[in-house]
Amino acid sequence: MELFFDLPNLLGILLVVLISFRLGLITSGLAIFLGLLAFTPFLLNGFLFPTTYMPDQFKYLHIVQSLRAGDLSHGPTSQTVEWASWFLALVPLPFVETIHSLGFYNRFIATLLVIWLYSSKSLRGWPLLFVLFYPDFLIYSSLALRDTLILLFMLTSVLFLIENRKLLAVICSLPLLAIKFQNFILILVFFVIYLSFTKGSLFYKFRYLFLPIIVAGIAPFIMNIIKLLDYYRRAMFIEDGGDSDIYVGIQSLGDFLLLSVQSAPYFLLKPFPWEVDSFLQLTQSLENICLLFFLFFNFRHVARVDKLIALKWGLFLFLAMAMYGLVVFNFGTAVRYKFPFIFIVVVGMAYELYLKKGFIFSIKPKKQGF
Repeated sequence: MELFFDLPNLLGILLVVLISFRLGLITSGLAIFLGLLAFTPFLLNGFLFPTTYMPDQFKYLHIVQSLRAGDLSHGPTSQTVEWASWFLALVPLPFVETIHSLGFYNRFIATLLVIWLYSSKSLRGWPLLFVLFYPDFLIYSSLALRDTLILLFMLTSVLFLIENRKLLAVICSLPLLAIKFQNFILILVFFVIYLSFTKGSLFYKFRYLFLPIIVAGIAPFIMNIIKLLDYYRRAMFIEDGGDSDIYVGIQSLGDFLLLSVQSAPYFLLKPFPWEVDSFLQLTQSLENICLLFFLFFNFRHVARVDKLIALKWGLFLFLAMAMYGLVVFNFGTAVRYKFPFIFIVVVGMAYELYLKKGFIFSIKPKKQGF
């Protein structure tokens, strides 16, 4: 009976893919691949792992069902879940009867995103293959969670900034205030980094004035910021099963800087192979190693074309990994939190190269680059 309600959602995605192909927005090969990916929500919950493995999914399901039924009295919940559920409830698919239903909602968003990137942003070559085969994107865009929404708002704000559509970039980033505040802060960090490297921007013209002002403005509050980070760091340490008696806090600015430098690469690669205690963690560790090689390959090729582009995106990725690396201890949480940043760095670099250099990635290396 549940399958009966999920099939219309699946058919909705397949219809979007078919229409996009008929309109010439995507190739037949990409259409076939997106059509196959439309089935992934069936292959996760209740198949690869029990639905209770990620219990947060039931919160989103319950609230979206209530909203779709016109019932706003769905009981107390966190504001982030509430807002994300409102956005999911607006997805134009007919049924939300099962956990799989919301998986199809997210798969619908992900499918439209890939079609948009291919047809409107000229995503090709290695970055396109990465988007299609990136396991974390495939998994989290097929579950009943908010991660696809977070990726959508982060990516659109970044791409619109690259296009110099600053107001639209800010508007697209605003939903992050409601569904994941820390990612909104990191997007603002990216805005500052990007504009500081962009000739002609106000930040670039007055960068030697703005940067000291920013540092001077933050300096009086730096220890309060560090204490707040340490509060969340300790809470997540205990939540992951750590003993509060052996927790070592961040005591000084020196500790903060040292831990940040150490945390960034570890967050990108955790868990190391010798830290795994399950088959799932082993696959995550192997994926991280492959991901590291891909990022090295990608940044090396981008640097050959434009070193500043590689530098600014590398700096943003480092800062994002450092911030989350400071507070996140759980291996599964680390994978979930980092995948949007990896995604937008790969896609963002490719798009910036296309806009500024007319450069499109290809599978086969060419003389002028790749």
